[in-house]
Amino acid sequence: MRTTIDIRDRVLERVKEYAAGRSVSRGQAVSDLLERSLNSDLPTIWENGLMVFDPGPGSETLTLERTLQLEDAMESELD
Repeated sequence: MRTTIDIRDRVLERVKEYAAGRSVSRGQAVSDLLERSLNSDLPTIWENGLMVFDPGPGSETLTLERTLQLEDAMESELD
């Protein structure tokens, strides 16, 4: 089926790269990527009218403090 859609420039560039790397058309690339995305079993929940990722019970809450700790640890590994 043919249709017209608006795609952000940066997304279209990634689609072009995906298509070229697999020797498929851009349309086939978009179809493949959409199908994969729509069929994924990511754990999600509806929160305040938005579907958001749900890491599940027992998952660490990512705070600014924890993010900075992880950043420091990564920098230490690079030194």
